[in-house]
Amino acid sequence: MIYSKILLLTVLLFSSAVIADNFQAPLLSADWQVKKGGSFCELNQQIPLYGAVGFVHQSGGLLRLSLRENRFKPEIIKASLSINNPDWRHESLQGKDYLVFLDEETGIQNIPRLSVYGDVAEAMLDALSQGLSPTFHYIRGTALGLLPQTEVSISAINFAKNYQQFDDCRKSFLPFGLKDVLERSLFFKPRSKNLNVAVLTQLQKTARYLKEIKGSEVVIVSNTGMMGARDKKWFSNRAKAILKKLSSLGVQKNKVSIKSGFYTASASNKVIQLKIFGPDALSAIYYRKGNIKLTPTEKKRLNLIVQYAKEFMPNAQLVVKSYTDSKGKRASNLKVSKNRGNEVKRYLVSQGLEEGKVKIKAYGESRPVKSNRFPRGRAQNRRVTIDFVA
Repeated sequence: MIYSKILLLTVLLFSSAVIADNFQAPLLSADWQVKKGGSFCELNQQIPLYGAVGFVHQSGGLLRLSLRENRFKPEIIKASLSINNPDWRHESLQGKDYLVFLDEETGIQNIPRLSVYGDVAEAMLDALSQGLSPTFHYIRGTALGLLPQTEVSISAINFAKNYQQFDDCRKSFLPFGLKDVLERSLFFKPRSKNLNVAVLTQLQKTARYLKEIKGSEVVIVSNTGMMGARDKKWFSNRAKAILKKLSSLGVQKNKVSIKSGFYTASASNKVIQLKIFGPDALSAIYYRKGNIKLTPTEKKRLNLIVQYAKEFMPNAQLVVKSYTDSKGKRASNLKVSKNRGNEVKRYLVSQGLEEGKVKIKAYGESRPVKSNRFPRGRAQNRRVTIDFVA
């Protein structure tokens, strides 16, 4: 495990420090070496009598620039990084000092390294590309007090000829934060298990992640798992279609699992959730006799309908169809049917859907799906369904 702490030194303190050591690769022998692996790229420079400096990019992570001293010395207590002109340019640069991290316990010998990450490391790459010299400054502390300042300059000599290899290697990697991108919902059209273009693109990225990152895996879950058995059929069919596609993209089956129903997200950043989102299990609401009010559970279902409409079918029209059973007078049943439709529409609009995109069709007791002779059939006829019309 790597522990890091920030080493911060004010410009005033550094400017007043006595420089005891200044290390850099010799002008005539400075060189850079590129090292590539299945999920990493390195660009390193050896510094004689000191150690090495290098850029490391791990797939899915931030770029890191690290300075490693291969000598046992007193603890570094203050450090910074600046961008300077090389020695053969006599004019000085007016730049900023960057914060530096001390990464401890980095190997068997536990020799710490000084590091910067992300945007700062990227800025150092740019500086070297321009022939400038990023320079680490640090001070050690002993029981007797502070030791003189040490400077380690990074040479831009021969940088350009190897940088392109390093850059090409990095471009083949997945970008930082890809986990958040991959965990976006995979939308399906109503009553369809076909993989649309957006889903196919997402699965290609996921397959690449699974092949690049050691120990990574995918769990296929449902955005509408709260619907239980009503969701199970469509979810199962769509999950199998996704599994088949991932397999065709070279993903091993033991890296993919399917979890129906409610699923708690894994704490591991190597576990990607592929979230299937289709409206099929949400599109019907059933009522008790004469009731028109929405329950909290039904409102949660409608919230998902709103999310689906906004994110996947923003130009579609929602058609709310409302029905009753045949008990009571036909005119009364039609009125109840209209009231149920209006209540659903009011809620959908209150959650952000445009009123003009929600239409109501009230059918009363006509068009039953089951016989009204028995209670179970009448319960299934007292319903509101929601259709998407593109």
